[in-house]
Parts: sequence; C-alpha cells; structure tokens
Amino acid sequence: MESKKPRAPRFPLVVEAEIFDAQSGQSTQATTSDLSMGGCYLEAPNPLPIRAAVRLKLIYSESSLTLFGDVVRSQPSEGMAVRFRTLEPNQMDTLKGWFFSLDRPGWPGGI
Repeated sequence: MESKKPRAPRFPLVVEAEIFDAQSGQSTQATTSDLSMGGCYLEAPNPLPIRAAVRLKLIYSESSLTLFGDVVRSQPSEGMAVRFRTLEPNQMDTLKGWFFSLDRPGWPGGI
C-alpha cells in the first residue's frame, strides 16, 4: 500500500493575486480562497489548464510575495489549484506571518 505524503495545513485566507501564465505571457487577477505552505486555490473565471506554469504575485496587508508554481487542478468558471515549486526561507516567513495574523477561536482577539 502506498503511503500519502501529508498536506500542509490550509488556511481560509483571501489574498489578492496576479497570475502570469508562462506560456502565453498573459496576466490575470484573482483571489485566493485558501492558502498553505504548499500551494493555494485561486478563484478565477477563466482558470488556466492543468500543468500550466505560473508566476504568482500575492498581496496581503502591506506585503507581497512572488512565487512560482504549477496548476494541478482546474475547474471551468470557478478557479484553479496551484502547487508552489519551492519557497525560500524569507517567503516561508512571510506566509507564516500571514497565517498567524488570522483570527483564531480561543486566541486573544479571535472569534
């Protein structure tokens, strides 16, 4: 039996995104509906096809990240899932900061 690699926890974080398609050179705007250290789901009316290589510029609060990834799931008129290729230590730190800023039940200021 094949064991599955555990996924990184997903966070319901809405982040503005600019998606650059490496093949066409076109860019489009979207927002994330969830985000993790391994990837994100982008709500976009015209998602790219599976295996499309993308560069994402994610903007949240007063910071931004530029990441490279590949489309791993595409749902017409809804959106697409992107798996990040690699994250540099400073990119990981930025993402962790974004996740930590979320309201959490039971935490001071949480819902």
